[in-house]
Amino acid sequence: MLEVIFSEHTLMTGISLATPILLCALGGAVCSKAGNFNIALEGFMLTGAFFGVVGAYFWKNALVGVFLAVGATVLLALLYGLFVSVFKAHEIILGFGFNMLAIALTGWLLGPIFGGKGSFYDPTTPSLAKIHLPLIKDIPLLRVLSGHNIIVYLSWVAIVFLFVLLYRTPLGYKIRALGENPMAITASGLNVQKYMFLVEIIAGITCGLAGAFLSIGNLSMFTEKMTDGRGFIAVAAVGFSNAYLPLTAFASFLFGIANSIAIQLQGLGLPTEFVDMIPYILTILAIVPSGFRRKGIFKHL
Repeated sequence: MLEVIFSEHTLMTGISLATPILLCALGGAVCSKAGNFNIALEGFMLTGAFFGVVGAYFWKNALVGVFLAVGATVLLALLYGLFVSVFKAHEIILGFGFNMLAIALTGWLLGPIFGGKGSFYDPTTPSLAKIHLPLIKDIPLLRVLSGHNIIVYLSWVAIVFLFVLLYRTPLGYKIRALGENPMAITASGLNVQKYMFLVEIIAGITCGLAGAFLSIGNLSMFTEKMTDGRGFIAVAAVGFSNAYLPLTAFASFLFGIANSIAIQLQGLGLPTEFVDMIPYILTILAIVPSGFRRKGIFKHL
């Protein structure tokens, strides 16, 4: 049993399952550093998933799908930013509103665009190609890093890029200062709204990539609510890590591996209902310490 659970296949599947969570969590962490706890990640990702299929199907090119997914999600993120930074809407209520908007909008658009309801699949819709890394693909254990599509590798690059942006550049300093002391940013004469829109654009890009990964990363299909709570797990990863990017990435991979193990357990005959609970139980356990930290309880956690 342990050989099946902790196999290379489980690890490789875990990396794949972690990718959309990781990308959304990275965008959410950047927003959090700017003072916006963004819970609209689920809706952003679902929007990206839908328009990824639209682009891939009508242009018969998976990369076009990726760009359309990112473009549509960035527009939605900018609209979210408008309500947050200009109209001063309550971020929690607004986040739930955008999540529900994305569910309703993508479900409705299935009719006029694809002529159906519930889901869309066409075998002619291209998906992203697998990239096999030279040398690594033949090394035991390390070969789990090979054979993924370009979005997986972009997610790894995004960890480094966003970390350098936030902690090694003047722009990153201003973004973090916006979350820690917005009055100081305003007093210095900087445009607060500009930086808020910037972080929402970053979240739109990462969530758009996450959505494209879901819909055209492997099977090239769209199903209503296909994000299946991954955006909320990404929010949990942000809370668990206190938006510190390396820890955010670790939490995302942990959730992905847990999900992969759950799938393997299901194959071994465990009840489906029990197996389906595992990633969400882990999510709850992960956010409890962060809640204690915020309240000053168990500061050593």
